[in-house]
Amino acid sequence: MASSSIAALSNRPGARSRALLAVLTLVLGGRAGSAAGVSLFRPITADPREYQTSWRVASFTEDWRYGTDITDSTTHGGFERGRTGIAWEVSGGEVFRWRPLRRLLGMSPPWRRYQLGAPAAFYADFDNTGSLLVTDYQFGATLDAQWNGPFDDTLGVTSFDRPVWTLRLNLYHRSSHLGDEYITLSRFGRNQDGNPAASVLFDHPPVKRVDLSYEAARGELATEWAPGWLGGRRGTLRAYLGGDAILAFPPGWHVGTLVPHNFRAPSARAGLELRSSGNEADPHDGWVTRAINHAARDAIVESYWFAAFDVRLAKPYDFASADNPNGREEVWTPHLWTDVPYGRYFDHYAGSWHAMIGAALLPHGAPDAAGRTVRLIGPEWLVTLAWYHGYSPNGQFLDQRLRYHPRWYVVPGITAHF
Repeated sequence: MASSSIAALSNRPGARSRALLAVLTLVLGGRAGSAAGVSLFRPITADPREYQTSWRVASFTEDWRYGTDITDSTTHGGFERGRTGIAWEVSGGEVFRWRPLRRLLGMSPPWRRYQLGAPAAFYADFDNTGSLLVTDYQFGATLDAQWNGPFDDTLGVTSFDRPVWTLRLNLYHRSSHLGDEYITLSRFGRNQDGNPAASVLFDHPPVKRVDLSYEAARGELATEWAPGWLGGRRGTLRAYLGGDAILAFPPGWHVGTLVPHNFRAPSARAGLELRSSGNEADPHDGWVTRAINHAARDAIVESYWFAAFDVRLAKPYDFASADNPNGREEVWTPHLWTDVPYGRYFDHYAGSWHAMIGAALLPHGAPDAAGRTVRLIGPEWLVTLAWYHGYSPNGQFLDQRLRYHPRWYVVPGITAHF
């Protein structure tokens, strides 16, 4: 029945575009009245290591660190300053949430609701030749809590007329792995002479492989409200503060794996998010909504505009000094891996920021008993333009300065919150 209906649909004018838009509707989360997918803590959109699914192509400029040539003990590692190119970033992530609960071990906790979750994500970075540079993996457990504000068991948060405070506690494991193509295609002595990709990326030996791995705790406190000056309380403004602490405080003690052994410095973050219709059950049908629904010949989506800004303060780790007991310069070793016996942090903390603007697409469903068609915190796709400035968030490239912007300044990325 389904396959025959699809075949019939494909023979009608405009059917292909409507079919694609129907698939988009299913991916966006189905009907808004469903009880599935209620979440208490809205994902931090501009956090490069949030548990979310995304795709982005960007033009970048960076100070690219490279290593010594294992075939020549007279070589030296260093930085290629101002290297430019194109990068592809792909991530896949989600928090598998239990339904919001009211009581904890038979007692009433100080919050209105809390929610347990199991987050998992990967973050992969490619260069413009398609070669995988590095992949980060992250998973753990979360406890989310909504401290105040109206809540419905089916819809979640129902109003931001007054500030709604939410909290997320996250215990997680993170590990980073260099891409095999990045290592095997790099230049060692003369065995890469003539490689057509040498001028693009591989004109230097790669950095030594470090199995960066650690466990950490993260806490984030957020408040979101609908100020009167933002569309007459139709829009919302969200502010948050948070930080990460490696679970390795006393010298010689840590939880699980810890490589490098002295990778212990905490970090902090803060940010703002603005949503033009974050407090509306039925967002205004702007030109994005009208264009998509007109193409689909059906009301399948709602949309609104958003902006997000995230700033992080962290102490960059100097991986170049991994095997040097006496200084920060990289020393030659006859292999491409290291357990980082002598690595150290830079002297000072440094800030990195990530900014995003774009449109959010949400599923349009049949009104529920309360007359609402979408959740205030629910499934959405974000069509984004993004800028980054600071130290790289990618695994053992944490000591590399990085700047990027949208390709040609107009090619958007996609972020999905399911």
